Amino acid sequence: MKYKIFISEAAEFDIKESYSWYEQRQPNLGENFKKQVVFIFKKIEENPLIFQIKYSEVRVAFLNKFPFGVHYLVNKDEIIVLAVFHTSINPQKWVRK
Repeated sequence: MKYKIFISEAAEFDIKESYSWYEQRQPNLGENFKKQVVFIFKKIEENPLIFQIKYSEVRVAFLNKFPFGVHYLVNKDEIIVLAVFHTSINPQKWVRK
């Protein structure tokens, strides 16, 4: 099955904010972060059901080189990326917002 991925505004904000933070720390570190995000998005698109459901119906795919999780829903042939945030953030706090 072919899935179409949609990235929420909140997730786009998360990515841009994290990119900027890493880029300020070290040149090209933000670019490396962005490459990891794109890589995990491709893995999710290829087979979104391989990643574990962590809460409610939300699945989480973790980046390899950065401590971030991509939180997403699968709805028929769509993938909706809800957030991309640091693993130190409790997802229950995020869900209640």
